[in-house]
Amino acid sequence: MVLSVIKGYLNSNRKVAYLGPEGTFSHEVALMLLNGTMIPVKGINDIVKGVYNGQFNYGVVPFENNLAGIVGDTIDALIKWNVGVKASVEYRVSLCLVVNNDVDSLSEIKEIYSHPHAIEESKEFLSGLNATIRQTSSTAEALNMVIGHRERAAVASRLGAQLRGLKTITCGIEDKPSFTKFLILQRDVGNIGDRSLVIFSVPNKPGSLYSALKPFAEAELNLTMIYSRPNKMGPWEYDFILEVECSLSDGKCLKAINELREHSAYVKILGSYRYLTMQGYDDSSS
Repeated sequence: MVLSVIKGYLNSNRKVAYLGPEGTFSHEVALMLLNGTMIPVKGINDIVKGVYNGQFNYGVVPFENNLAGIVGDTIDALIKWNVGVKASVEYRVSLCLVVNNDVDSLSEIKEIYSHPHAIEESKEFLSGLNATIRQTSSTAEALNMVIGHRERAAVASRLGAQLRGLKTITCGIEDKPSFTKFLILQRDVGNIGDRSLVIFSVPNKPGSLYSALKPFAEAELNLTMIYSRPNKMGPWEYDFILEVECSLSDGKCLKAINELREHSAYVKILGSYRYLTMQGYDDSSS
């Protein structure tokens, strides 16, 4: 599916909130998939709340990383606010070494700035440079620290560099392939798509989780993700985040979820949605 078709599917001329500031990977996904007014928002909860109350038409938030796991703030917000998932995007994250335009050689770099996760993901590459590593609260802050300092570099995104007039001296410096799933949120809960997302809790007694998941196995429905997270209902009580490869418009899928309700303390359905896979940002695609 080409980007123009995806953008048409997700509508246009809308208010799109993404986890800011400008140049984050959430911003990249928003630019590649959505048309409309792009609005950077500082907190994930504020994005989801804004979609819920109609302030934003769409919200783009990180959901899961193959190296770092689930994004807890996103799960907490999805539990708190009633929204739906329009699409899920598996995005190949590409980390770049970003410098000022007058820097021509890696040997000129004496300090490297970035978020701890980005530093960890590119540790092998960075160890080969004769430079001091300094941590920042975000890759965007790292980029700001580089501006006007010839001896500094940042580990960040290509888009972030472009927005600040910096250049990428090399990209793809991550030690292992890094993929992040992003959710595109909307106010309505849909029933058509490749996958469906459900959050539920079960009684704290033997066999309760088995009974809740058994209908999916009997229906031969593939569970693409299941993750547990402590909830606030009581000590040692958990929420389970379940993604299943089916559409709520399919009777077999709907039957399994209805049977899940019979064995759960509560069930929250975030709907069915398209599942997309994408590569890193290219400024010619937006």
